[in-house]
Amino acid sequence: DRQRGRVEVRAPTEEEIRRNPNLRGHIEVSPDGRTFRYADGTPFFLLADTLWAGNTARCGLGEDRDGPFFRHLADRRAKGFTAILMQYFHGYGDYDDAPGHRNEGGRTFLGQPAARLNPAHFQALDRRLEALWGEGFVAAVPTTWWGKTRRCVCTVEDACRVSAYCAVRYGAFNGLWALSGEYQYAFPDCGWKAADFGALGATVQAHNPYRHPVSIHPSARLDWPAPHNVQSSRPFHGEAWLDHHWLQTGQSVDRLHNIPRRLAENRALTPARPVFCSEACYERVGDAESAYHTRWQVWTAFLCGAAGFGYGAHGVWQFYDPLDPEGETGKQTREVTEWRSAQQFPGASQVRHARDLLTGLAWWRLEPRREWLTVNGGPNPSPSARDLTPPHAASIPGEAVVIYVPRGNETRDLALTHLPGPSPRGRWFDPRTGVSAPCAGPGAGASTWALPRRPEPGDDDWVLVLESEGTRQDR
Repeated sequence: DRQRGRVEVRAPTEEEIRRNPNLRGHIEVSPDGRTFRYADGTPFFLLADTLWAGNTARCGLGEDRDGPFFRHLADRRAKGFTAILMQYFHGYGDYDDAPGHRNEGGRTFLGQPAARLNPAHFQALDRRLEALWGEGFVAAVPTTWWGKTRRCVCTVEDACRVSAYCAVRYGAFNGLWALSGEYQYAFPDCGWKAADFGALGATVQAHNPYRHPVSIHPSARLDWPAPHNVQSSRPFHGEAWLDHHWLQTGQSVDRLHNIPRRLAENRALTPARPVFCSEACYERVGDAESAYHTRWQVWTAFLCGAAGFGYGAHGVWQFYDPLDPEGETGKQTREVTEWRSAQQFPGASQVRHARDLLTGLAWWRLEPRREWLTVNGGPNPSPSARDLTPPHAASIPGEAVVIYVPRGNETRDLALTHLPGPSPRGRWFDPRTGVSAPCAGPGAGASTWALPRRPEPGDDDWVLVLESEGTRQDR
């Protein structure tokens, strides 16, 4: 009733929420400290795509929402992603002495050093954040990389000022916030101290009225001075500004085993905080088994207790475009691929099957239970740099057990020593196609169950779901 100065507020319909889950409200840490949820209490399944260079001219908006940025969002939404990892501004750090990459409005700053922000740059960024919101994505956002550069454009004071500006300008959009990317580089590159990140965190939280979860993105290296010689934000666990953890576990196949290891380290901390596997091993053209390695990571992450997983592809994260008219092609890594080709890597289509299966269960109650599995009659070993074959399991107490069986187990005897309830039913789930097939479950009164033979191809990876008779729904 506008004449009386009142505006009617209408609750969104179920169809509107289905089209845009952001209408459920802002993301927050769940009460148990293990996962995230929307403000209305609905659990948030965090499956992110990495688009660090989303705010660049080569990842453009187009004339009428028809540019590469919008086309990429449509592709990722169709593939089941729920979040986009993106920097507010790109090209500082990790690009040596580059002056920062432009978007439709130009570069981030007017002149050097970083004294004045460029309004047109942020107006173009506004349109990107509006698109993320409208398409139902959560933005997982470091402001930028403050280190990893031969020339530090910004001081700590600059970083606090710019981060506060971004927090205020973009606080109404749904997001997970990180203070910096690969924060350890700011120590040698820029002379920052851990206390400087504490000041930055306090500044961001002081400008965070919607209480967006805040963390910091780490390096994958382990040769930093202690206590920062880790692949997570663990050194800041006790800081008042931090309420969840990000992991970066390494950009090579021999470091995939860090995912369960780092998750276990961070989940053991008190109080409990969600752990986001934000950057693992990116899919790349030079890895003939890239789709398998992608599947291994996403299933291992969620069954070992991750609150979310960030998929990445070389060629997409930097939005590599060799035809950029000003030569801002994106970082030319050893196995870089033009973004249109990298967008179609097979693993990007297969991670959604993890979302589809787990969201059919009470996935937010999953508890890692690798110790419930035996291999050839002995304890289930931990994966290592040379051996990714050990299986993984997680339990929803009293309801279900989900088991991921990697490649290399065709001739091994695998057994489950704990069952979710009397007379549970089993099914094999194909992580390549998302198709389920029933299998014989444990007999009545069984306490240990020998896993049945895998379907064909028996030497590939499979997921086994065992559900209590009383909780399983027809599918």
